[in-house]
Amino acid sequence: MRRAIGLLFLALAVLAPLPQASAGYNGAERLEFDVVVISGDSAILSVTYTTYSPSMSGSLVPTVCCLSFNFYANSSGTYLIDESWEKPVVHWYRGFYYVFITPTIGNNSLEVFRLGEDCFERVTTIRPEIEDYQMDFAIAMPYLVVRVAPWKLVAINIAKNVTVDTLDLTRAENGAYFKGVTIVKEGSRTRLVGDNPESPPSPLKPDLRDGNLIVALGRGKVSIPLERLRPYLWSEEEAEHIRVYPLESGILMIPPDVMHYFAPDANSTGELLIFGNEKVPVRSISAVYVIHYNGTLKAFKLGEPAGSGFIVNAENVSFRACHPPETHEVAFWTAVILLAVIGFVGFFVVKK
Repeated sequence: MRRAIGLLFLALAVLAPLPQASAGYNGAERLEFDVVVISGDSAILSVTYTTYSPSMSGSLVPTVCCLSFNFYANSSGTYLIDESWEKPVVHWYRGFYYVFITPTIGNNSLEVFRLGEDCFERVTTIRPEIEDYQMDFAIAMPYLVVRVAPWKLVAINIAKNVTVDTLDLTRAENGAYFKGVTIVKEGSRTRLVGDNPESPPSPLKPDLRDGNLIVALGRGKVSIPLERLRPYLWSEEEAEHIRVYPLESGILMIPPDVMHYFAPDANSTGELLIFGNEKVPVRSISAVYVIHYNGTLKAFKLGEPAGSGFIVNAENVSFRACHPPETHEVAFWTAVILLAVIGFVGFFVVKK
């Protein structure tokens, strides 16, 4: 269902030409950068890439829309998780974030990941029971309810990664409640309504003063010489549009959303970047970086926009296992019982 809405949005976008600066350019690309969740010193971010080409009227319209490249980032680097047509959905449950991604490759599957302060792992992958069926899902933690076939819902306790129930949709009434998810029937359509996802973190806006980028952090501040950032920017004007996200022991800096007009025609003088309302002429662009700073500046390359696609340069992510609270609870009660047994035996030994 969410993908159908995305396709409708694309159709509307195709009908609406770009309002800014498209005259004199025969192509463009747009990059949108989003940090979707932060946990400790790690984060998950998405780069959404869209290409534009001239329509019959000469205006630029989307050709490939809204492909998201999803990355895991920490103080050691940025790593590719997956590509998807939609940005990740995030929910919180008992000390961990659960990240839901619908990858572009994988027979319309749904991937679920668990993120903690020092861990990141794949929990499970759900696939439809019918080939090429477009699944939809809703979440009421700890339950994930997925429509794996037109007539069938599956409920999974995602914290324990176990299937707990199934439901025949043909017998379900409108408004039925299934593991915290409401089934809404509207004629021939059926929607699943669950809890709202987590809101993404809000960035800080830096200031530029005396050749330094200044970031206010609570009672303190971070000051980074602009000359140290220049090698990783498309233009110096980009610096004041950088978005800064506080981490547990540092900050993460990501580029602003940007529109890049390229391949100029005979009436053009060069390529053009637009950050918000600021237009910056350029000769060419290079790779896209995110910057981690905790007293030491580290720049991590995500990839390179190539006009017809985004070329990922980051390595694939490696997982580190998380230990859900249930594991700790079991260990705690096991220890309590063991101590009780030892005390009980010790009491009788002493008494004897």
